[in-house]
Amino acid sequence: MGSIDSPQSRPKRVLMFTNSEHGQANVYLATGYALVTLPDEDVEVHFASFDPIQKFVTTTTEHAQDEYQKSHPQPQHPFRPIIFHKLAGISMVAAWETPEVLNEQASLNYLEANQKWWTMRSQVASIMRRMHLLLRVILPWSGPEFVEIFWSAIDIVHNVQPDIVAVDPAFAPALTALRHIDAKFVVLAPNTIKDFAMPLQPNGEALWKYPVTGKPYAYPVPGHQIVNNVFLILLAIIISFFFDHRRKAIQDYVRLHADGAKLTTLNDLSLTPHLISRNLKFLVANTKEIEFPLRLIPGHIIPCGPMIRPAKAIGEVDPDLDSWLRGAAKTEEVGRREQVGTVYVNLGTHMRFDEASAVELARGLRILLDHADAMADSVEGKLNGNGDIQPGWEMGPESRIYEILGKEMDEDRVRIVDWIEAEPTAVLDSGGVVCVVHHGGANSFLETCCAGIPQVVLPAWMDTFDFARRAEILNIGRWGNQIAVGRICEGTELGSILVDVLLGPRSSLYAEKARKIAEICREGGGGRVKAARHILAEIAAEEEMHQNDTEGQVEDMNVDEKEPLLIEHTNGRTNGQC
Repeated sequence: MGSIDSPQSRPKRVLMFTNSEHGQANVYLATGYALVTLPDEDVEVHFASFDPIQKFVTTTTEHAQDEYQKSHPQPQHPFRPIIFHKLAGISMVAAWETPEVLNEQASLNYLEANQKWWTMRSQVASIMRRMHLLLRVILPWSGPEFVEIFWSAIDIVHNVQPDIVAVDPAFAPALTALRHIDAKFVVLAPNTIKDFAMPLQPNGEALWKYPVTGKPYAYPVPGHQIVNNVFLILLAIIISFFFDHRRKAIQDYVRLHADGAKLTTLNDLSLTPHLISRNLKFLVANTKEIEFPLRLIPGHIIPCGPMIRPAKAIGEVDPDLDSWLRGAAKTEEVGRREQVGTVYVNLGTHMRFDEASAVELARGLRILLDHADAMADSVEGKLNGNGDIQPGWEMGPESRIYEILGKEMDEDRVRIVDWIEAEPTAVLDSGGVVCVVHHGGANSFLETCCAGIPQVVLPAWMDTFDFARRAEILNIGRWGNQIAVGRICEGTELGSILVDVLLGPRSSLYAEKARKIAEICREGGGGRVKAARHILAEIAAEEEMHQNDTEGQVEDMNVDEKEPLLIEHTNGRTNGQC
């Protein structure tokens, strides 16, 4: 597909479809930034999504323009801003936040937190409810909501006339639309290689070697847990294929109201990519160096590496925090020596925890600070702690948190805030962070990898357990709540792990491994530049194919015109040409 204009008469045109949630949209912001700042390519980027992400498209464009003008005072082509297209309908998060979904989530959380005795029957019932909820989260729209987005996506494609489309694998309405109109597209995914390659691993390894998603099993799955692992995976497959009645209802509605379109979801992409689009490529945001060991990586999966969205330096956004992170803040005032680094705790926007959980986190930090102080004679400085959390409890002098960390809070050695204005990547790139504690989200893990900083992961759900396992497999950090499973953390366990990562005999190993991983992640401009180059290569391949097809048609026409003359000239006898 594409415009009828000659490719030489206009820039290459890339259209992006993504959900507006940052977990999905960040790779699109990052790759869009890379496309419009390539010095040797003239590219026009169109960004189709919902309202919540529009302001970030604007700030990404502004940042890209500033960098482009600084880096290319005499550019080969003008800078082209990213063009935003608002999709009709409701976003994925808005579709999640229905009373039905929220009540089911709360009910399941309460059941699993308070169930004292688990029989096989109660486990299966809980798993089935959890699986149905997951399927609802993957496909949260009603039939009419889905079809509204479907037609809006098609309208945008027809108006933009892109050379290629990049689509979010979790954005089923856009996937369905692109498949229906036979558009040329690639999948641009924040996902890992494992997410798409797992079903293709030999010897049934997907069942018995790799832990089922959402369970805190070790890797490889220990022998005594293999049967349970296989059972849970097979149960999930059976539920998704035979008991997902909601998907069937949406499919029927789509067929009736969307011109007979075939519903296409993330599961379809994972299991049957060849049936969806010819030569479909998956550009994923990791590489084999930061992945589980895999025997097979299919050719349609292109590991690009972490696609990190550039951000303004922290000194431009928050000079005070920048100074504090670098160890200058209040050093003379409190009479301490220069600090050696900061532990940055950021558990994401979706993590919600009560005061008891926050107290355990504070206890873990207290253990680390006490060990650091005890080593003060041999360590040139002390550790800071910086927490980005959303407290729903008292933080003042009478609070339980203050009882544990009050002295350091008064000295400004520990800061607990409800929001940090600077982007997380800007905090990581400040040079003052020596360890990151996070919840195991893909963005948090990959951003920390790119920064070359050891990490402690506190997973709580689904694929966050996989990122905790990756940290340990790669020796770039630790899984921080493996004993306190089902809870955010337990103070003693977390404290000992923080001491191991930062002050223990293996601390230099974690730091060195993290540094080497960062070097790999940054090669070739990083994942965002590699993804941008692959997208443009797909355009070039498509143009070459069309050119060859056109030349072949012209050649066939010439042969058809000449053959009758040759036959007539030989008086009915052919000369071997036909």
